[in-house]
Amino acid sequence: MRWLGTFVFASMMAVGAAQAAPRESASAAPEASRYDGGWVFEARTTVGSCPGLLPDSIEIRGDLLVGTQAGAAALAAGRMAHWGYVESDGAIMTRFTTQGGHVARAHGNLRGNTGQGAWSSSTDKCGGTWRAHRGGAQRAGN
Repeated sequence: MRWLGTFVFASMMAVGAAQAAPRESASAAPEASRYDGGWVFEARTTVGSCPGLLPDSIEIRGDLLVGTQAGAAALAAGRMAHWGYVESDGAIMTRFTTQGGHVARAHGNLRGNTGQGAWSSSTDKCGGTWRAHRGGAQRAGN
């Protein structure tokens, strides 16, 4: 009878492990995100005094920050590096680093065609808020 209990316990563990294992997607290609496209950013400094450390616009593709429209030349010349992602609920996290070692981090939320959040730079001891608008050349605050 003791072997039956061991068998049942082992079977339950195997089923639990199979259910907990991540599922492989059928396609390796990144899925389109509801936040994909160009976003126009407007950052405001509210603490300290520092130059514009955030780009005027970014491009999101497949929930990843893949580039900036206005900063494409700076990126190509190696004057700015970027990193970022968007969660499925619209939470966004980004980091921009200039060639001079200035680092700015921004986080917040995107909803529909707008977004807002906060940014800060520990290298320049400043920070503030940002607003975003999807697409077009219209400023985010308009």
